[in-house]
Amino acid sequence: ERRDPDLNSRSSTRKARTKPQRALKYLNNRIITFFLENMRIPVRLLASVVFIGAIVPALLVYSGKWHTKRFRESSTTSTNGESYTTTDEHSITAYHKLHTGVNQESWRNHIERSCKKFGFTKEEKNFDPNILKRSRIIVDDKNKLLYCQIPKVASTTWRRILIMLSGKIDTADLMSMSANDVHHKYDQHLKYLTDLKHDEIIYRLKHYFKFVFVREPFERLLSAYRNKFLATTNSSNYFKRVFGQKIIAQYRTDIPETETGSDLRFEEFVTYLLDPDKKVAMNEHWERFYKLCHPCWITYDFIGKLETLEDDSKYILEKNSLSEKVKLPSRSDSKYSTIKTNAYMYEYYSRISRDSLKKLYDMYYADFVIFNFTVPDTIKSLMYQ
Repeated sequence: ERRDPDLNSRSSTRKARTKPQRALKYLNNRIITFFLENMRIPVRLLASVVFIGAIVPALLVYSGKWHTKRFRESSTTSTNGESYTTTDEHSITAYHKLHTGVNQESWRNHIERSCKKFGFTKEEKNFDPNILKRSRIIVDDKNKLLYCQIPKVASTTWRRILIMLSGKIDTADLMSMSANDVHHKYDQHLKYLTDLKHDEIIYRLKHYFKFVFVREPFERLLSAYRNKFLATTNSSNYFKRVFGQKIIAQYRTDIPETETGSDLRFEEFVTYLLDPDKKVAMNEHWERFYKLCHPCWITYDFIGKLETLEDDSKYILEKNSLSEKVKLPSRSDSKYSTIKTNAYMYEYYSRISRDSLKKLYDMYYADFVIFNFTVPDTIKSLMYQ
């Protein structure tokens, strides 16, 4: 029987094509089998490395130990040639340090180390009361308290408390005393450490419960500027006249004759702060904490922060058996809130040059270190944008 020659040709061609394909398929299968049998350990190892690489950063972020490369560097050269840190090395709050008895000594040791870093030494034998001349330390002899007040850090609230404790004002409601009366009319009911004799000062510094409240420096500066130069109160009118007019006269050209100091710009305020030859003296509302309250000489029993004002104030009252005598106002009633000022941080500080921001940090660097503050994220981003 004769076969179709075309059919025989197609069959032989198909066989010729199939042999190489089968060989290639066989080779591929052998290679895959080889890797699967011999690469089990490396594959598992690779999977483990990938897993660890993913989980470790997550754990670090959760624990607060992870920072971006920009802020992991240990130090940066400051504008005056010294080095300053922008890391979270000053992340311990006074509240957490002092609300557990075990850590009180750690907090004091931190302050002592920080003071030595800046060359601020404590010499009790050579104490000069004149170092307190800029301090506003209120004395409560009845309850054995010493309170160093720092403006823009709940000072009005604590003045109200101490006026009430003096027994000179017949009221159980702290907020019934206006802020203006607390700082002026009722000031006569308060005693100040600087009013006492040398030996009386030393005695109280050794035996009384000493405390102070502090606040993140950049935030406090902005709060002081907004409160004293943008508000319309008796106090702000005074600051516009005494400080605003003079600052504008020194740092602005083309000043109208009717200038009242009410339109002082934040940039001009910062320029004034950074001017080593400023003609207008520093005021307690923007003076550095360590110059107002001398933590390197006075061993404070408690250092509170505005962020934890309510809890810190409760602790002080409880510690001194005064909880039953004073009913603390709520945060909203006392009108102390960092949220409002925080909302304006970028708006105002974005007007300031990076160089000036770094100089401001240099200026308040001792406060950052001694009182365990970190540079706010908003300021960090503006410094390095």
